[in-house]
Amino acid sequence: MRPTEAVRQLEHVIDATTTDGGRRCAVTYRRTFERVAADGTGDDVTDLATALGTEVRRGNRPSPAQARREADRVLGVATDGGE
Repeated sequence: MRPTEAVRQLEHVIDATTTDGGRRCAVTYRRTFERVAADGTGDDVTDLATALGTEVRRGNRPSPAQARREADRVLGVATDGGE
């Protein structure tokens, strides 16, 4: 999956489950998806989209920092998520 496709999928999930507005919210994850695509594989991008989508369906909206930490987990990187 490409980063733009992942962002689009999250837009739909956010639109379907919250009133925050998917386009406005999902764009905050774009750079994280681009990093995962550059450092990993398309499967890694898909895994990140799935993880973030699951959180949104649970009623949460991960912050960009939380998305970066999840990206680190998907990539197998041990970091503090950029904080």
